[in-house]
Amino acid sequence: MPTKSAAVEKFLANLGSTDLLLTLNWDEWLTIEAPYSDVKISSQDVVARYNRNGYDWDIHGTLFTPEKELDSNRAFVFFHGGAGSEKIMDLTPDGRPGLARVVASQGFNVLALTYPGHYPKGGVWKQPIAERMPIYLVDRELPTEEILDRNLKCTFNVILQGAGLLTDQRFAGREIIGFGHSTGGPMAAHLTRFSKKTKVIGLVGFGSGGPDGWRLEWRNQTGAEKYTEKPIDHVSRRSPDSFKESGYVDPEDLTPWGGADDYIRLISPLRSQMKTSLCDNQHNAAVGILDEYVKRTGLPREEYFDHLQEPDPAWLKTIRVLLTVGENDKGHWVKGERLEDKREMFMGAKYAASTRGAHVVLIPRYGHVGYSELYNEKIAYLWLWALKAGYFD
Repeated sequence: MPTKSAAVEKFLANLGSTDLLLTLNWDEWLTIEAPYSDVKISSQDVVARYNRNGYDWDIHGTLFTPEKELDSNRAFVFFHGGAGSEKIMDLTPDGRPGLARVVASQGFNVLALTYPGHYPKGGVWKQPIAERMPIYLVDRELPTEEILDRNLKCTFNVILQGAGLLTDQRFAGREIIGFGHSTGGPMAAHLTRFSKKTKVIGLVGFGSGGPDGWRLEWRNQTGAEKYTEKPIDHVSRRSPDSFKESGYVDPEDLTPWGGADDYIRLISPLRSQMKTSLCDNQHNAAVGILDEYVKRTGLPREEYFDHLQEPDPAWLKTIRVLLTVGENDKGHWVKGERLEDKREMFMGAKYAASTRGAHVVLIPRYGHVGYSELYNEKIAYLWLWALKAGYFD
């Protein structure tokens, strides 16, 4: 059985403190080891079809099952970033285990989800990025006009309804720890609204932030982020240039796939590399344009705004939160002049004030895509050490 390094002992001791920010230097980071021995895992595709906003939708996921499960009462649910898919939580661009696979290999069931529209038949995108359109039903081609209409109706709630359905189908009766990266962070925080047969007991993160309503509050209070809107019919598409402009380029010794061009080339078959304006504008809390979707679609206003609501305060009182963030993450750590103005610190403080406990762990050297970089497994190990120590009990 793996033993605790001095860095793990320090981390676990700090979990019991009232300090919001916990830090590890790079040498300490490299000594973080797995809390359990690895086991073999299997994986299977899972899919659910459901109806909302006048259409049927498909949501796809990968269910990772360990050969020997450590705790049959608990499981993890993973949400990817905005233009991603469950595939990037399975394997990194250069073929190492992704975070979902790491957690499963430690003995826990994991459901990694893909948002409707982002999973092609067979799971591999064959069209060039510029020619791609969201695929909302995996067993049939849809007319372009319908896809464009769906782009305006595939709301945060559409995604979460599917996530709750798959979670209930696979993990009914279990306690859930939710993880979401970037755009997925707010989704993990709202899973409890849509999962009727599970109990979400905790949230873990890497560059996850918090609910989108808190993002609006953070922006208004700190000025650390400029308000932006995407035109209603716009679809953002990822490229090496946009990768660089977003500040996602990290040190060469942590990115074995190479630079931005190599990352986009390797990851593009597995990620949709698209993000609709609706997904962007809801996540950005771009309240000035959301009413335009209501006018165009005729859907109830709350369908576009209720993701900005406060999480249920009664539920918040029952959970614990463990956020991690890279020191070079432009959106989640670099922005914000004062420590308390940094996005992850702001979110951590909000969670700390309303939950049983919350901490933010600052990891040296990583940026926003650190979840795929060398030593990424140690991010999951921190969560699992906390779980093993009873942090989420």
